[in-house]
Amino acid sequence: MTHDPLYFPRSELAEIIAKSLYGGITHAFTLFAPRRMGKTQFLLKDIKPTAEAAGFNVFYFSFMDSTAPTVDFQAALLRFAESIKTGGKVQNLIGQISKIEIMGSGIERRTERQQAELRLSDIIADIAGGSRPSLLLLDEIQELARQPDTGGLIRSLRTGLDIHQQQVKTIFTGSSTNGLRAMFNDIKAPFFHFAHALDFPTLGREFTDFLAGVYQERTGRGLDGGELYRAFERLNKTPLYIRAMLQDMIINPDLSIGQAESIRLEEMHKHADTAAQWRHLSLIEQLILSELANGQTAIYSAQTRQALARVIGVDDIGTSTVQNNIRKLERKDLITRDGANRLQINSPILKTWILENVER
Repeated sequence: MTHDPLYFPRSELAEIIAKSLYGGITHAFTLFAPRRMGKTQFLLKDIKPTAEAAGFNVFYFSFMDSTAPTVDFQAALLRFAESIKTGGKVQNLIGQISKIEIMGSGIERRTERQQAELRLSDIIADIAGGSRPSLLLLDEIQELARQPDTGGLIRSLRTGLDIHQQQVKTIFTGSSTNGLRAMFNDIKAPFFHFAHALDFPTLGREFTDFLAGVYQERTGRGLDGGELYRAFERLNKTPLYIRAMLQDMIINPDLSIGQAESIRLEEMHKHADTAAQWRHLSLIEQLILSELANGQTAIYSAQTRQALARVIGVDDIGTSTVQNNIRKLERKDLITRDGANRLQINSPILKTWILENVER
């Protein structure tokens, strides 16, 4: 992988996770963070090389990047099984397959052999037969739960990973706990209590100091570390946006931190069309989002409900009304919950726009 000079490695976290998996402390992690916080880069640039050095064969698949995730995932997993050459068993099996089918999703192959069916758990069993343990990095797994008719596939995945957890480890990532709950948290969910849940840590001052060092190395100019960190905070501590700022400033060293931040904020909101998204929300939905953006966590408290009622112009707002509107926002994927079940805005862009444009 090409070196990325602006990438800040999380080597210590990757080492802890890889050692916990390899040493049998746990067999699976669920890693949660909103989008654009660096989960995918962490998997590919930190976890993957660390796990390979520890002795794992590593497989990566993004359910967000596929237009047909059920079919593409099965095909990619088969290729991985073939690539690690589990005693030739998988290679021979693949040559016999004319159709891979789970719950109606299939990949047709033209051969003279009779059509065969292969369950996902069987593919995992073949992967488990390798001479080295394997680590599956399943990115944005909640998108699988959102696909129609995937119940059988998800159950088959759980069965295979459960049976072969000594040889096949897993890291699931997700940017929406609404989707993740459908797979992991509900008592009836197929992956209920299957993985150890982790909130992906937010980067701090060490990250912006690192970026300031790269800027000085590339331009010969210094940056005010405190000012850069405050800009990072205003960008909701989103690595993607502060990195884009630094790219702008390295390409054009005459840009100040404030100018680069303004340019990036304008670009973010223009492409996301945040203002239009905001206009389509009801007043109470807007007020709930504004409270969350400003750090209010006691949304159901009497004090918060009274404040909402005053703005709306009614005598009282009941907890059921707040709850119903929170559910609406969850269905729209605008709010979600972290690992501790705390409500939060799912999009860093939306949160930043609210803080910049909405008065309380």
